Amino acid sequence: MERKNYTVAVDLGSSSVVVAVGSKGAEGTLDVACVVSKPVEGVHAGKIENIELVSRAIREAVEEVQEQLGIRITEAYAGISGDFVRCARHTDHVFVYDPQNGVNRKDVDALFDRMRNVQAPDDETIMERVPQNYMVDDSQEVRNPVGSFGKKLSSTFNFILCLRTPIQRLEMALKRLGIKMLGVVPGALASSEAVLLPDEKEEGAAVVDIGAGVTDVAVYYRNVVRYIASIPMGASAINRDIRTMSVPEKHVESLKQKYGSAVAELASDEKLIRVNGRTAREAKDILLRNLATVIEARATDIAEFVLQEIRDSGYDGKLAYGIVLTGGSARLKDLDELFRRVTKMDVRVALPEAGISEESQARIADPAFSTAAGILLRGAEQGGCAFAERPQSPADASAAAEPRRPFAPVQPPQPAPGFRHVPPRPHQEEAPAAAAAEPAPEEETAGQRERSGERPASEAPRRKRDWGSIFQKTFDKINKSFSAAEDEEI
Repeated sequence: MERKNYTVAVDLGSSSVVVAVGSKGAEGTLDVACVVSKPVEGVHAGKIENIELVSRAIREAVEEVQEQLGIRITEAYAGISGDFVRCARHTDHVFVYDPQNGVNRKDVDALFDRMRNVQAPDDETIMERVPQNYMVDDSQEVRNPVGSFGKKLSSTFNFILCLRTPIQRLEMALKRLGIKMLGVVPGALASSEAVLLPDEKEEGAAVVDIGAGVTDVAVYYRNVVRYIASIPMGASAINRDIRTMSVPEKHVESLKQKYGSAVAELASDEKLIRVNGRTAREAKDILLRNLATVIEARATDIAEFVLQEIRDSGYDGKLAYGIVLTGGSARLKDLDELFRRVTKMDVRVALPEAGISEESQARIADPAFSTAAGILLRGAEQGGCAFAERPQSPADASAAAEPRRPFAPVQPPQPAPGFRHVPPRPHQEEAPAAAAAEPAPEEETAGQRERSGERPASEAPRRKRDWGSIFQKTFDKINKSFSAAEDEEI
C-alpha cells in the first residue's frame, strides 16, 4: 500500500479539541482523511489551566484518529488563540546597493534580515513576520519593489506575538502523548486560510472566528493580513446568561442551538419550549422570545467588540466584502443578521472550503472545523508529519497480525482451539447454566470467535478506549430530555 504523506493538526479550543489528518492531493488541494472532535476541560479563554484534563481529551481524539487510519501519530502542527496573541508593527529600511540598476532581490533579502533580527520582549515569542508594504525613497509605495529605482528601500512589518507560557503548556500537553509539535499557528490566521476566497483577501474582509471562550479577528486587505486580535469572550458567555434562566447546564447548549436566535425580534413571542428539570414537577416553560432576548444581549456585546477591533486596525470602511463569520458558534441562528445590524457591513457564514478538495468538503463541512482545516493547510505547505504505520497498542497489534494468518483454514475449527481459552470447569453440572446464557447474542458471537481461532483478548482494549460511545450516551440523554418536550407549542 502506498504510504501517505499525512499532515496532522491539533486545534485546542476552550470547549473542544479537534484533531484532523490530511494530505496534499494531486491537484494541490488538501484531502482530509479524518476529523475527530472531543469535549475538553481545563482550558480557559484559550489558555491551558489543567494539563491532565487537556492531555486526556487530546489522547481520546488522537486514539480515535489512529484507529480509523491505522497509524500512530508522532508529530503534529497546533493552533493557539487567546488574548495573549497580539500584533505589533515595526518599520525599518536599507540603502539600495546599486541605485543605478534599481532595487534587486538582494536588497529585499537584506531588509528581511534586519526584520529577522528584531527581538521580541522576554516573555513573548514572534510567531509571524508579515510585510505590509514597501516604500521606495519614502514616497512611492509598491507591492513588489524589485526593479524600482531609488536609493532607500523601507517596509513596515506586522509582527504577530504570543506569550511563551501558553505555547509551552500546549507543547507539554502534546509531549505527554509522545507527539512532537512541529509548529504553532495563530488561530486567527488558520481560520482565514480555510474560509477566505481570493477576492475577499484582495478586496478586504474581516474573518471573525467565534469559539467557546475566544473570538478571533483577522483583517485582510490587498492579499495581506493587516491585523489580528483575540477577544476573551465567546459562546460560553452566552451559555452563562442562559443558565441564569434556571436552565440546567446540561441542557443549555442544545437549547441554544435548537431553539435560540441572536435577534429577539425574529423569535416567536407566542411559542414556548419546555425544559425538563430533576423531576416532572420542576419542568419549566420558556418563551422563545425571552430566550432570544438573553442571547441577543451577549451576542451584541461580542459584535461590538469585533467592530471596535476592525476600527483599531485602521481598515474600517475599506473592507469591500465585510465580515466572514466562522467557528462553532457561527451556527447560532440569525447571528449573521445581528452582525449586519451592529456593524452595518456585509456578513456571511463560512465553512472551511478554500484549498479543500471537493471529496473532503462534506467531511469537514462545519464552521467548528475551520481552524483545524487552516492548520492542515499551513502544515502541508511546510511538510508532512512523521508517523508509524500501526499504533503501538495490544488491540491494534492483534488486529494487524490477523490478516497474516493464511494457514488458519488448515486448523480444525471445533475441538482444541475452541476450548483453549476457556478455564477448566470442575463438573459438567455447570453446563446447563452455560446453556441458559446462550440466548445472549453477544456471548454467542464471542463463542463463534473463539471457535474460529480469533483472539478475544484483542477486543477488550477496544471497549476500554471506546470513549465516543460514552459521550454519545451523554448527548443521547440530553436529546431525550428535549424529545420529551417536543410538544413545544403550548
